[in-house]
Amino acid sequence: MASIYMKTTITCHPYSHLKVELNELESIIVERGALIFSDGDYKLITKSEAKTFNNWIGIAFGGKSIIYNQYNAKEKMEMLFSPNQNAEIFEVEISNQKSVIISPDAHFARTNKIELKIIKQNWRAVAHDGLKMKASGEGQLFLIGYGEIINKKLSPEKEYLIDEDYLVAYDSHLNIKRVSRGLKELVSSGEGFLYSIKGDGEIWLQTRDKDEMSSSGGIINRILSFFY
Repeated sequence: MASIYMKTTITCHPYSHLKVELNELESIIVERGALIFSDGDYKLITKSEAKTFNNWIGIAFGGKSIIYNQYNAKEKMEMLFSPNQNAEIFEVEISNQKSVIISPDAHFARTNKIELKIIKQNWRAVAHDGLKMKASGEGQLFLIGYGEIINKKLSPEKEYLIDEDYLVAYDSHLNIKRVSRGLKELVSSGEGFLYSIKGDGEIWLQTRDKDEMSSSGGIINRILSFFY
């Protein structure tokens, strides 16, 4: 039986790529167009995550492709993958005791025992915070962010304020809410909206905004990128 964990290496920032060492029958799920190299044979299965109308809407506004590739190893082999964007890769281990919340466009790859589900939100929450997905199950989740990736372990006794553009992922049990420090400070400081986060857990931050590192953007570009 194939293991839910495999040997992987993420090269250093900047321009990181993912190396995966697969044994026979092991598999990895990756966003389309990411394969750089393989030194063995595999079976490729292309799948769609948009099986319902709600998923189509969610993925459209969340910026994630509706199609991904699953590589099933036919032998012991090594594969290299790289994101299409000027993004950096980082790993989060998922277990029955640890699930994380991510933005849909942060997903890059995962082992096949991890499930991604769009979190049900009202339209007001979506308009304010964007869509979110919950990653649960057991295995390795590979996400992308921009600039350097900072992993912080939070103290449950403190409140943390984080610019919304730089929060990539966080433990699902953390208490997070949007806060306002007033229109005057927002306009004069040039800072974005803030999240208040409390609890005992981890967060992952990026040091650059996606819009600073990518020439593409917007809903139309996201829709057109579904099938590429």
